[in-house]
Amino acid sequence: MTSMTREMINTLLNSRVEIAFDKVSANTEYLSVCKQQGKAKNEVDKLFERFSEDEKQTIQRYTEGETHKQHFEIKECYLQGIKDCFKLFSFLAGVESEVQL
Repeated sequence: MTSMTREMINTLLNSRVEIAFDKVSANTEYLSVCKQQGKAKNEVDKLFERFSEDEKQTIQRYTEGETHKQHFEIKECYLQGIKDCFKLFSFLAGVESEVQL
């Protein structure tokens, strides 16, 4: 895959992710999970006060690193899904062509 193709697919992925976030923001189950996470964050923030500044920074770097890593993993999953769809469409188009002949 060329870098230009990859960039175009990434642009498509980013736009689709935005659409997905728009849709999920109306999902009551998702909103309930967000509310629970908000409560949990408040509890974690209280616990976080017990740590020294160095410990807080270590925890912060770790959680940010995990989030960054997950971003790459999810993006790669979406990219693989697109590749699989193209392969499936190509296969189905080939099968359809054979049947029509």
